[in-house]
Amino acid sequence: MDRDKGATGSPPTDRVVAIMELLAGRDDACTIAEVADALGLSRSTVGAVLGSLDTHGWARRDADLRYRLGPRLAGVGEAARVAAGVPAGLDAALARLAAQVDCGAALGVVTTSEMTFLAVDAGRGRLPAGISAGTGLPLRAPAGAAVIAFADPARRRAWLDTAPAAVRAETAEVLEQIRTTGVGMWGIGAADPGMLDVLAEVVEHLGEDPSRNALRGRVVDLLGSISGRPYSAADLASDRTHPVSYLVAPVFGADGRPAWELQIGPLRSAVTRDERAHYMESLTRTARELDTRTGVNA
Repeated sequence: MDRDKGATGSPPTDRVVAIMELLAGRDDACTIAEVADALGLSRSTVGAVLGSLDTHGWARRDADLRYRLGPRLAGVGEAARVAAGVPAGLDAALARLAAQVDCGAALGVVTTSEMTFLAVDAGRGRLPAGISAGTGLPLRAPAGAAVIAFADPARRRAWLDTAPAAVRAETAEVLEQIRTTGVGMWGIGAADPGMLDVLAEVVEHLGEDPSRNALRGRVVDLLGSISGRPYSAADLASDRTHPVSYLVAPVFGADGRPAWELQIGPLRSAVTRDERAHYMESLTRTARELDTRTGVNA
C-alpha cells in the first residue's frame, strides 16, 4: 500500500483515502481486483470499502461491477473550492493560460506548512512539476515563493532557510523580484538540461498510476532539486536561451494579500528571450484576471 504520506494513526482511514485517490486518478472504472492489486490490499477489504462508498454515493458501481467516483463527490469538491476561496472563473482562466503558453498551468494555496494545488490544467499533457489537483508539497523553498515574497520578514527568513545554501542568496533576490515585477522564474542550474525533459516524462507516466505515489513523490523531489536555481532580472533580459522549469506569479485575495500561487511549467531545456517574455506576460495577465481585490478584476 502507498505509504508516502506516512502513518496517520488510522489505517482504515488511510485505506479509504488510498482507494479514493486511485479512483480519482483513473479515467476509466476499475474492478475490486485491480484496486486491491494496485494498493496491495486484500480483495475483501477493498470490496467492503467500495461497497460502503457506493452506498453513500462517494463511489459508483457500474453494471459490469467496475467502480468509479460517485456523484456525491461533486458537491464535496465544490464545497472544498468555496472554502478555499477559489477565484471565480478559475478553470476557464487556467485553460486559456495553458493554451497560450502551450504547457501546464496550476493554482496553489499556501498554508503555514504546505502548498496545495487547487486546480490544474495539463495543457498538452505536461504538468508543472508533475502535480495534479489536490497534490500537497511541503512548504520549503522554492514552493510557494509567489506568496512568501509578500510575507513578514520572519516568515521569509524561515522559508529561505529551507533553501540550499548555494542558492539562498539568489532565492532571496527572486522574492524581491516577485514583489517588484509580479513574476519569478526557475531554471535547472548546473544539471544536464536533457535530464529535466526525461524526469518530466517520468512524472507524467507515474501520475497515471496513483499506487506509485511514493515513487512519484521521490521523482518530484528530484525535479525540485534540479529546478532550484531562480533567474535574476538580468538573466530574464539577456539574449541567451535558458532552460526553464516553471514560472510563478501571486494572485491576491479580497483582503489585498497574496492568497494563491499561479504557476506554469514549460519544463523546457532551451527558451529564448521572446519566449520568456511571452510566458511572463501571459502568466501575469492571468494573475490579474484572477485577482479578487475589490475593483481589480471587475
